[in-house]
Amino acid sequence: MEVKHENISANFAMEAEKVLTASPVDFWHGHYVMLLSMLFFHGVNSVVCRMGKPKSVKEDSWKWTNLVVSWVHALIVGVWDLSCFILYPELTDDLLYHINYFTYCMVAVSTGYFMYDFLDMLMNNKLLKLWEVTLHHLAVTSIFYFNIYKQAYIAFNCVALLAEVNSFFLHSRKLLQMLQYQFQDSFYKIVCVMNLLTFFVFRGISLVSISLSMMFWRDRVTKVYYYSLFSSMFFMNVMNPILFWRLLKNDFLRPSKSKSESKLAYGEKETVVMNGNNNVEHVNDKHLKSN
Repeated sequence: MEVKHENISANFAMEAEKVLTASPVDFWHGHYVMLLSMLFFHGVNSVVCRMGKPKSVKEDSWKWTNLVVSWVHALIVGVWDLSCFILYPELTDDLLYHINYFTYCMVAVSTGYFMYDFLDMLMNNKLLKLWEVTLHHLAVTSIFYFNIYKQAYIAFNCVALLAEVNSFFLHSRKLLQMLQYQFQDSFYKIVCVMNLLTFFVFRGISLVSISLSMMFWRDRVTKVYYYSLFSSMFFMNVMNPILFWRLLKNDFLRPSKSKSESKLAYGEKETVVMNGNNNVEHVNDKHLKSN
């Protein structure tokens, strides 16, 4: 059995070498796209800073600006990622070695965003204060960059980045809270419904799909890569059901209150919970008592 296992691994290694040798993309193009992505999101940051935060936002300006930039990233990558599956449905046939410039550049853009956000946190002395985000960015950036450099596992990244569809609504929910929207406001309720629906479809199912797929192609990657990915997926599969329950409880199972009591109050202590982009979401303790 051990000899057979070694033969399978050797065959997959030869397959990978053949695929990478004939790769239709140039990894230097990925580096250029990452650099342009960093410059683009820095430009978005500058525009938002120049515009200033709305008067209704009582939190610090950096938090508002950082969340808006994250929202823009989620919008761009969410739409782009959905387009990948519509235009190239065959990418699901081989999550490890399917690649083209459309999917490759999307992963590079997202990697550039995480690099930008890490530097933004560094420049604003937020690395230690938001240590969960820091660890998330280091983990995501390292594995995404490795995939870009190796020109492999790009389709796998496409599945993982489906979470950005949900991140768009998750960030929208937080922005509305910062803008002092009320819980009974119709627009806020629509965003909350879409947040839960996209959470289940684009975050939950995609994570489960990745976890199950890992069982079938574990022999096609190195042990270090596999166990690094396994530990990350295990952590996310534990945390996401907890976050889903908290969002459901906070937005739909909360006790009814009068109109005057339902206004979002800021200045309360905030709690950090997981999301899909920065991997944390700051939710007001008054609204999320379970945190």
